[in-house]
Amino acid sequence: MQYAFVKLSLRQFKIILMRKITTLYLLFFLISVSIQAQSLRYFDKLFTKVAVDSNIFYGANYDYDNLDNQHGTNLDSLHMDIYYPEGDQETKRPLIIWVHGGYFLKGSKLDEDITYFCNEFAARGFVTAAINYRLGFEMPIDSINAVRAVYRAIQDGRAAVRFLRSKANDYGIDKERVYMGGTSAGSFVALNLAYFNLPEEVPDYLDTNERLSINEKRGFGLDGLEGLTNTIEESSKIQGIININGATKTVKWMDDAYSSSVPLISLHGTADSTVPYGTRVINVADVQTELPKDPPVPLIGVQGSYDMDWHADTMGYTSRLYTWYGAGHSPHLGYKENDTAKAYLDTIMSFTVKHIYQDFLGGSTVPGLEENERPCDYNNGDFYPCKTSSLGEEYQKSSIALYPVPMGDETQFNLPGNVKVDEVWAMDMLGRKISLDLITGNSIDTEKLKPGNYLILLKTSSGELHRIKAIK
Repeated sequence: MQYAFVKLSLRQFKIILMRKITTLYLLFFLISVSIQAQSLRYFDKLFTKVAVDSNIFYGANYDYDNLDNQHGTNLDSLHMDIYYPEGDQETKRPLIIWVHGGYFLKGSKLDEDITYFCNEFAARGFVTAAINYRLGFEMPIDSINAVRAVYRAIQDGRAAVRFLRSKANDYGIDKERVYMGGTSAGSFVALNLAYFNLPEEVPDYLDTNERLSINEKRGFGLDGLEGLTNTIEESSKIQGIININGATKTVKWMDDAYSSSVPLISLHGTADSTVPYGTRVINVADVQTELPKDPPVPLIGVQGSYDMDWHADTMGYTSRLYTWYGAGHSPHLGYKENDTAKAYLDTIMSFTVKHIYQDFLGGSTVPGLEENERPCDYNNGDFYPCKTSSLGEEYQKSSIALYPVPMGDETQFNLPGNVKVDEVWAMDMLGRKISLDLITGNSIDTEKLKPGNYLILLKTSSGELHRIKAIK
């Protein structure tokens, strides 16, 4: 067999090689476009690198020490870190401002959960920012000084919103899509920046003096709602709230035209002893710091995520709540060392990414964690879900009794008349449903249940649905 060889000039070889390379580049480009077309900006992580501009000065104001004329007049300089997807060409991106927790006494923009949230959402195409705000209480530790600390932080939050709106062109921010999220104290800032916005809502003892010069000594005057941390002429309003273990003074603050228009996403634990899931007075003893805890000085009465979500549903406002049954305060903290905390952090991300995309941005339905059921009457001691999401049916409180107490491997129940039970489940404090077997017409096999608190769900042949609290 003979082979014919084609002799190419160097120029011809270069032309063929360039055509091959061009074809490969075109192929890679088309593959890249196809992948991006299948991904959703603001839901999927589209960017592998996030840039951070650190320690950006956004304002200054007196902290709690400098409100007393016997002290100096130094101002507390406030800074933020701004995160954005590297290489992104989009010029109008939604902004999420993240505010750290710490009882208004400690914490910073570098807290591990705050930097995590900023990076995760920037990788999805958002601009994000983490802010510092004024910290500390005046003495004595009482409700007036606690409210002053919250008020100063809200003023700083408003100043941060104004500053970032003024930098919209520099960072490609859409001024009409500005959201704020926080954990614990940071959620107080986000919630009350939206809900605490009318002059008549400001208590008299705050002694606000509207728009005094920043150079004047002002005693305990805290200025108006906008504050003087900066005087940038931009709106301080936000268009969405992400609330993790937060509360507001009263749900009535949600009812004005602006507040009622701001969608709310919340996650909160039913066993939170620091910031209540429902309605309660926060005491000094609830604050996990070095502050003296005896006697238990009341600081402020608040309404938590449970109350806000109930009120929003009743009034027709947009609110999404995920309840952590049996969880305490900020259970996601320590996620780098603790698998349980990491699971709570994953819950936060699954729930917030989905509902920010759907409810804040008006996107299509996407995968992720849906709302679970609230307790029916939490503030009156009912700590269990109203219904199971898989059945979508109401389970009413029941007069049926279970025995022995606590339950053993076999549990009896009393039934009136000719009532017959068809199906039985147990629900644990995390909202997980466990199917149980009937041994006889009035006894249940509960051997598989681990020690703990449960809600036993019974469905009768007539369709009645019963729920009974139980412990094993």
